[in-house]
Amino acid sequence: MKHGLSLSGVIRPGIILSLLLLAFWGIRDCPAQKSKVREAEQKIKSSKSELEKIEEEIQAGASQERGLKKKERNLLSEIQEFEQQIEESQKKLTSLNLEIDELTAEIAYISRQLESCHQQLENKKAILNRRLREIYKRGRLHQVSVLIGSHSFTDLLKRFKYLTLIAAQDKRLVAEVSELRHSYLQYLGANENMLALMIQRKATLEEEKQNLERAENERQKLLHSVKSQRAELLKVIEQRKTERETIRQLIAEWERRRREAVEQARREGRVLPPETAHLDGRQGKLEWPLTGGKLIRGFGPYVDEATRTKVISNGIDIQTQAGQEVRSVGDGLVMFVEWYRTYGKTVMVDHGAGMYSLYTHLGEVYVEVGEMVGAGQVIALVGSTGSLEGPMLHFELRNRSKSVDPLLWLRKR
Repeated sequence: MKHGLSLSGVIRPGIILSLLLLAFWGIRDCPAQKSKVREAEQKIKSSKSELEKIEEEIQAGASQERGLKKKERNLLSEIQEFEQQIEESQKKLTSLNLEIDELTAEIAYISRQLESCHQQLENKKAILNRRLREIYKRGRLHQVSVLIGSHSFTDLLKRFKYLTLIAAQDKRLVAEVSELRHSYLQYLGANENMLALMIQRKATLEEEKQNLERAENERQKLLHSVKSQRAELLKVIEQRKTERETIRQLIAEWERRRREAVEQARREGRVLPPETAHLDGRQGKLEWPLTGGKLIRGFGPYVDEATRTKVISNGIDIQTQAGQEVRSVGDGLVMFVEWYRTYGKTVMVDHGAGMYSLYTHLGEVYVEVGEMVGAGQVIALVGSTGSLEGPMLHFELRNRSKSVDPLLWLRKR
């Protein structure tokens, strides 16, 4: 058959397969081969055991590596965590102090009301006591005798009217005494509650002060560790380079978007309103961001004494006390409020036409992203976040993404 299979074509492969199987079983049954097979099986078992052991070691090593990575923490990260704890504690302290002030004012008001209510109550009680004594002295039939002693019907009506008025007055007096007593007890209870709340808030305040002190002590220990280790200081320098580059790229991205917006408007036939250049023509005339303080570092390259490394400063460093007011050097829009490890709390203001000002190592910040600020407006307080040299302000000016010397723009001191 042209398209079929011959019988011999089917039988031949079957015979070959049978022969191979017989040869295999013959070899397996051979004593020498049996020994080799057992040897091979033993080696396989041993290899499997060794492989399992290696796998266990790899897993244990990976687990240990994960544990080490988990424990391994950058000192700068730890410092930042403690700085954030300090900030939270300071916020709580501010809130608690305000609440305590409000409670003090409330207690003072309640005390005045309590004193006034007590005085009125004493006066009314004295009047009521006199009336009760008079009623007791005159006896139960006093009112009857007054009516019986009338000279005429008209006199009787007058006397009845007066007795009714006196009775009404006595009733009002009793009601006033009762109401004053109730008010007095309410004020007394409120005063006790306020005092108890005051004691509780003061205890919380003391606890928060201790938390703040502990966090500050830990932060100082870590700062000392960084300052005493050249390797850690070099990490700080490298980190600062990274963060400077991040800020430069951020500004470059804003400028790119600005150009795209202008180009988009041109293609669509729209005319964007002219951008206000708030610092235009202000070179050498800007007010300093701080009143007072000591200029400890200028713009440009310098050699860090601790690491003996050449470092470039993109701005100026002004050393001063914590809590000093930091002011915007010009009108502008707050572009971001961020926290960087080596810069700490940072505020950047866009002054238009590609000019930006940067304020770092801040404490409390008073502005938010998207807020318009005026020249001389207080935007933050000096802090020591991210600083290895205590409270200070690091101030930068940037023309687009390029740093410029702030001393060329600020007034001469």
